[in-house]
Amino acid sequence: MPNESPAPLLVLIGFMGAGKSTLARLLATELSCPLADLDEEIARIHGPIPGLFAARGESGFRAIEHHQLGHLLDSLPRPAVLALGGGAFLQPANRQLLERNSASVIFLDAPFEVLDERIRGTAHERPLATDSERLRSLYELRRPTYLLAHHTIDTSAGDPEALLTELVRLANRLGISAPARVKL
Repeated sequence: MPNESPAPLLVLIGFMGAGKSTLARLLATELSCPLADLDEEIARIHGPIPGLFAARGESGFRAIEHHQLGHLLDSLPRPAVLALGGGAFLQPANRQLLERNSASVIFLDAPFEVLDERIRGTAHERPLATDSERLRSLYELRRPTYLLAHHTIDTSAGDPEALLTELVRLANRLGISAPARVKL
């Protein structure tokens, strides 16, 4: 992927626990633009993700994920913020969809130990997070692909307000501005 993308579509990617859903929500609110969370959309339409993994396996889930991503990219007004699930960006067909839609992809990065600590209490909601050693292997396997993103932001400090400030600055550089605030 090229280093810069001028698109008004900001796509947050990263491993489980990186802060994609939280930061996407904060960023969309700050920029007053639409928000979509791919995992939430899938769950809304098809049911809980752990159930999909159990019933259809990972490949069946990835097919649903790809279809839903295409639908979101076709229907989401611009500018917008989109959070992807941890495995969505790994699929070459999904990266091609993002590129065709001129998305600015932002990798939310943190060391494995930080992410493992964050997701430990929610492993039951994450089908691929039940075994810590398997999770570390998955992280190491995925990270090189995440690094294909246009931008990388370190989320290891975990301060949502500071990270939001950094994301807003990046959005401004990409041509998306927060609306002026009215002073009372």
